[in-house]
Amino acid sequence: MNIELLNTHRNELLSLLEEPEGYVIPKEYDLIETVDIKQDKDMYLERRRIHLDGVYINVYKRSQAHEREIWVRSDAPYLQMHFEISGGSAYYFHQNKTFAVPISEGEFSFFYVPELNGRLVDPPCKDAVTVEIEISEKWIRQHIGTSPSPAMDFVDDIASGRPALLGGRSHLISPQIFRAVQDLLECPYAGNIKRLYLEAKLMELLAHQLFQVQGTGKGRQQQRYSKADIEQLHFVREKIISDLTKHHSIDELSYLSHMNRTKLQAGFKELFGVTIHDFIVEQRMNLAYKLLTESYAHYWNISEIAGKVGYQRSNHFSAAFKKRFGLSPSSFLKK
Repeated sequence: MNIELLNTHRNELLSLLEEPEGYVIPKEYDLIETVDIKQDKDMYLERRRIHLDGVYINVYKRSQAHEREIWVRSDAPYLQMHFEISGGSAYYFHQNKTFAVPISEGEFSFFYVPELNGRLVDPPCKDAVTVEIEISEKWIRQHIGTSPSPAMDFVDDIASGRPALLGGRSHLISPQIFRAVQDLLECPYAGNIKRLYLEAKLMELLAHQLFQVQGTGKGRQQQRYSKADIEQLHFVREKIISDLTKHHSIDELSYLSHMNRTKLQAGFKELFGVTIHDFIVEQRMNLAYKLLTESYAHYWNISEIAGKVGYQRSNHFSAAFKKRFGLSPSSFLKK
């Protein structure tokens, strides 16, 4: 499949993406990962892409001073799960003007078109994080199975070649969906184990979307918090991730987020599915695993790695690591 990105007048080709039919991956690979960065004085765009058999996972980090509008078209059917995680929004307007996909910050959509042929609009943004998962028709037929309406309405539209939007609109990203997306982004494994993990998370993500769209999921609970509250909870999360060597007290995070202790801790647990303490430990362990599996890890000792992930005592670090992964960190350095 070819995807063309053109200027709005459709008389200048800006970019051409050539994808294998059905997004099939070469047999010699478990997965293929690439990173592309584009930057000028008004724009920064980073795309991390993971190719699994039948699927492309695209993670975008972007900032742009001005609205960007392009025309996009393909020569084959197109399926995408789209998640506006933070800071951004996007709008796709199909050429027939009767089908549109508006996605605001904190929302997701799952849409199908028999061919891309319309306007794509990205408003100005700063430090936006967007996840786009491109899926082959074969993959969705294999995994969606026989499901209650509206999932089967979506499948029927795909089979009939009609533009379709799961549930007829964009939806709020529930805590369950947010956690599944974060698991995709923060997978600590490599090679075949990473492939298995990501494939499992994709199916989990599909299940959460279908469940929520049926109207029986718990995703609506997130609406008990205002948009400002949710933004502050994301701020706390990013504050923690930005430097895992720092030891933030609940009182400090409460002050920074303008929330009282109870609301902060309850909101964090509901939105991200984990307590603040457990989240910090999990992030530290994932970073430690990454450091221990880097090619230059043998230059470090356990105390140095412990310090890099916020532990002052190496024995406390080793105990936490073994509890999380079932192996001591020293076993990685001996390889």
